[in-house]
Amino acid sequence: MSEVLFTCTICGEAEASQIDLYARKSQRLRRGDHRRDQSTDAQTEQGHRWAHRNGYAVRKVWKDLQSAFKDVRRTDFDKALAALAAKEVPALWCYLIDRFSRKGAEDLLKVIGKARVIFELDGLDSSESRDRRWIINRAEEAREYSEILSKRVGDTKADQRDEGLWISGRAPWGYTVSKDRRLAPDEEPYFCNVATRKEWSRAGLLREMFRKVAEERASTREIARWLDAEGAPRPSGDLGWRYSVVSRMLRHPAYVGWQAVQIGSRPTMYRNEGGERVVLRGQNGKPVALVSEEMQSAALAVLKGLATDCPIPVIPAGEKKDTTAKHMLTGLSRCDGCGLSAPFQGRSYACGGIAGGGACKARVSARAPLVEEYVFQRWLARLSNVEADDPFLIAVSERWAARQKPEETEEEKKALALLRVAEADLEALVKSRKKYTGPAERFYFQELGEATEAVVKAKTAVGKFLPVSGVVLPFKSTEPEHIVAAWDSAPLAVKRDLLRLAIDRVTIKKAPKRGVKFDGPSRVVIQWASPSEESATDATKAVELAA
Repeated sequence: MSEVLFTCTICGEAEASQIDLYARKSQRLRRGDHRRDQSTDAQTEQGHRWAHRNGYAVRKVWKDLQSAFKDVRRTDFDKALAALAAKEVPALWCYLIDRFSRKGAEDLLKVIGKARVIFELDGLDSSESRDRRWIINRAEEAREYSEILSKRVGDTKADQRDEGLWISGRAPWGYTVSKDRRLAPDEEPYFCNVATRKEWSRAGLLREMFRKVAEERASTREIARWLDAEGAPRPSGDLGWRYSVVSRMLRHPAYVGWQAVQIGSRPTMYRNEGGERVVLRGQNGKPVALVSEEMQSAALAVLKGLATDCPIPVIPAGEKKDTTAKHMLTGLSRCDGCGLSAPFQGRSYACGGIAGGGACKARVSARAPLVEEYVFQRWLARLSNVEADDPFLIAVSERWAARQKPEETEEEKKALALLRVAEADLEALVKSRKKYTGPAERFYFQELGEATEAVVKAKTAVGKFLPVSGVVLPFKSTEPEHIVAAWDSAPLAVKRDLLRLAIDRVTIKKAPKRGVKFDGPSRVVIQWASPSEESATDATKAVELAA
């Protein structure tokens, strides 16, 4: 029987057996770096030559550009081990043990004694019993070296950051960095607007971005459009600004003079071992900042929608159409067939979807006086038979208070908006927990404390509005005669408001057949109001009928 030969995927030569090659180079070892290691291509060529010298054809070349020490996913490394475990290939070649792994024996024990792994430069072969101890020892030495190196580099970087130096490779856009890692505003001419002949520097452009947001209430999209209109190149050098880039710039701690570290894709405030913020220092040790903290805070408040004094532009218009609602249930009535509104049409409340050219599986139409009278009677019965501790009464009181005191309601809305933003920031931080690994883990807990404190403060601000202390109603009491008296004396607009104090929605169902007498209980479903969650929990304490 003729011997089975395997073709080498690199050169096409035939050999009696197969082998895979694994090559790795850390991304941090860039071209020109004095620590430059052998490239993956050079490792592959060396492994190819070794394979043919020893009668192997190269089946597959696995390559990674990842650290072998950090907890990062090395896709090709995992695939190479999986191929060995599945016996797709009998052997794996690697240039050096530290190219294979810097985690000690952890990765090596997955293959030693189970498959053949050759470490050429170390002169070791896992199929040789005498070499296995050496392989494990070398792997542990590589791990220890990496741990010491990582600790030494980390300590050096921390000391430099604490001194206010910028140790990242590239300075934040708008700054320049000197050879001794000192930042300075980039005031060199960046571009010139052809139409206005105005010359901009990067630092000047960034200050103007902050000013426009903080003072003119411009959005990030408006800033991006303005930059494009000015002809400003992006940090990457081409045109076409994105609002997400502008948003990240406005949030960067370095622009207000604070040291920063990159956690994932987000620049984060750096803090020293004592939990204190560190000032970025330029030449002669002087603090360096492009804008003030007050300017950045104002800009971020606008971005978060917390600025309440935004001017509303007045748009000139011709004669305006009277859009005041002229019917009792306009805005409340809904079609049961499609869920769309059922506005007043002709003499009835009818499905608005059909009127708009849509389709409805059960189009409704009910005479307006009949529906309005039924809803009124249900509303009257619900209010006049309510118990003093019924949460429904709290909901009616809350809505009446909001109508009577809109200025307090606006303050409450602002407080609630602050709470939502604080809770959203805390939730986003918790979701990004896995990005804070190793030395960066302490930043997570520092930021978590700040975010939690912000939520507590926001809840305290909201708390002064809740719970409702006493029930205030638009009637002398919930006796039927008092409610009817208030109703009869009210104009249509007030009657509409009174209904909406107690009702969220009126759903009208299709009649069982044409011409049948209107039956309110079977054709109308009323969704009654419910109080806010905080008020509902304190309903037993907060209910006290007004005299």
